[in-house]
Amino acid sequence: MYKNIKELLETGVSQGFFPGASWCVVHGNGEVYCDFVGFKSLVPEKVLNSGNEIYDVASLTKVISTTTMIMNLIENEKLTLDTKIYTVLPRFKHHDIDVYHLLTHCSGLPADISRASKLKDKEEVLNRIYEMELIYPTGDNIVYSDVGFILLGQIIEKITHMSLHDYANIMIFRPLEMNDTSYHPNQERCAPTEFREDEVFTGMLQGLVHDEKAFALGGEAGHAGLFSTAKDISKFILSILQNNFVLNTKYLNELFLLREEKLSLKGDILTRALGWDKPQKGSSAGDLISVKDSIIHTGFTGCNMFIDKKNQLGFVMLSNAVHPKRNMNQIIQFRNKIGNMIFKEWEENHDA
Repeated sequence: MYKNIKELLETGVSQGFFPGASWCVVHGNGEVYCDFVGFKSLVPEKVLNSGNEIYDVASLTKVISTTTMIMNLIENEKLTLDTKIYTVLPRFKHHDIDVYHLLTHCSGLPADISRASKLKDKEEVLNRIYEMELIYPTGDNIVYSDVGFILLGQIIEKITHMSLHDYANIMIFRPLEMNDTSYHPNQERCAPTEFREDEVFTGMLQGLVHDEKAFALGGEAGHAGLFSTAKDISKFILSILQNNFVLNTKYLNELFLLREEKLSLKGDILTRALGWDKPQKGSSAGDLISVKDSIIHTGFTGCNMFIDKKNQLGFVMLSNAVHPKRNMNQIIQFRNKIGNMIFKEWEENHDA
């Protein structure tokens, strides 16, 4: 199976679908297999991956970092799922929206900030958010929203009186020995993402966050900004599978519960846990994953991960598939196939 995953990804690299990738398959018994393919960069010159690359994990930030920190604050009674956002962030004008709505993407807030590439600084980002109107009644639909997680990041900073970088380091990364995980990484070790060219920044983004909103926020944001390695994230996954996580068992288990099953504004049925996505047919985790006992997430730069407690399996793949330009990213088609490979072999071995 490991060989088949590598061959599949090598085919993707050779066809120009993405520069390269690093991944780990994690078993609850402690077995972790990590490997890599392809290139760290394609321009200005081709540089082969060494397996030590740090990647911009994009929206994996939402679950690895932000959701975990929010649940820690809830565990320590500094916050509840019912806490109204305006009680922590007084400028927020929608008084019915609470932490639960933001975590489950059913707040009514838009997915994004329009013309994000023109955002220059934190003040401008927050002003735009605080001026926003809702695009659907709170609780009626699910719209995956970066805006909601930016607000969760602001809540964490307000309550802890610390930066996201510092609090995540103390609460998550140091305890789990995720030594290469940071909002401010070693730039030389980072796989570059996109060549950005606009009024805010011109140049190749390497060790600087790809997401424009997080860039304007100084690299530390609730929705994006984290950099990591597949090996570090495998430690995060293993700690969950072995119930040795930074949250106690009660709050860890709450992450796996199906919380919302609602229509998107396009009419699709979406399912959400707290922070995390729940797998559906055709998802990035394949079609054989244990739906009830699993959580999954993806990231715009080409990353994805899943954790299946029932089958004691986890997976993470990191890539800079948006390098050198985002329209070249064709890694999505490989995710479902890899998930099916992993679970098919597990089922065959389990049945045997």
